[in-house]
Amino acid sequence: MSDPFVVVQEDVVSTFEQARTLLASWRMLHQKTRSPQEENEYQFVTDELYSTLTSVESDLTDLQEAVDAARETPAEYGLSGSQITERQNFVASKRQAVEDMRHILTQPDAKKGSHRIGLRDTRSDRGNSAHDYHRHHSGSREHNVEVENYQEQHQVLMDQQDQQFDSMLDTVRNLHGIASTMNTELEDQAIMLDDVGSLMERTQSKLSSARKKVDKFLRDKNNRSIYIALVLFLIILVLLLLVIFT
Repeated sequence: MSDPFVVVQEDVVSTFEQARTLLASWRMLHQKTRSPQEENEYQFVTDELYSTLTSVESDLTDLQEAVDAARETPAEYGLSGSQITERQNFVASKRQAVEDMRHILTQPDAKKGSHRIGLRDTRSDRGNSAHDYHRHHSGSREHNVEVENYQEQHQVLMDQQDQQFDSMLDTVRNLHGIASTMNTELEDQAIMLDDVGSLMERTQSKLSSARKKVDKFLRDKNNRSIYIALVLFLIILVLLLLVIFT
């Protein structure tokens, strides 16, 4: 089973490296005259750096509680005194490094030109010139690595933004195509409705004409019946007269 302290410790180391990279980016943006786009990027990096430091501090608090518990009952945790001291030194060094970074952010002008931020050595200070020389050049190399990491992250961010813009453009194109299709269908339906209206008008006209013809036919039929009845009446009257007078 993995040691929980070691798991969280690895997370702290990883997150702290991210904070160092963000701090290098922040310093580059802070020390130059920024365009509006760079100003937005500067604010974004600042917020991300504060958020990352807060995350590291939260993990360090958990680690400190674990160290305190192990110091009270080391046998329960299976740790020696040297192991507990090593863990305490790790927590203390990272906490001090975080405080240094926050101090940089609150008083940036006092720290300009420093190539090694938040990396205090928790081991004994040897205090010799050869060690200082090594620290200076090591800090310079680390700063160059931080700059390269920032450039890579910046490029990744730009690539992600390009992908998002491309996705948005594809969505807009799809919506435009759907709108065009709907517009075409509406125009076709309007034409069909016009055709149906015209057909109904023609049908209505034909029905009116047919009704008039039927009415006329019925009127003509009634007139013929009257004429036939009158002729039959006259014929019967003539026959009667002939019978009477003969």
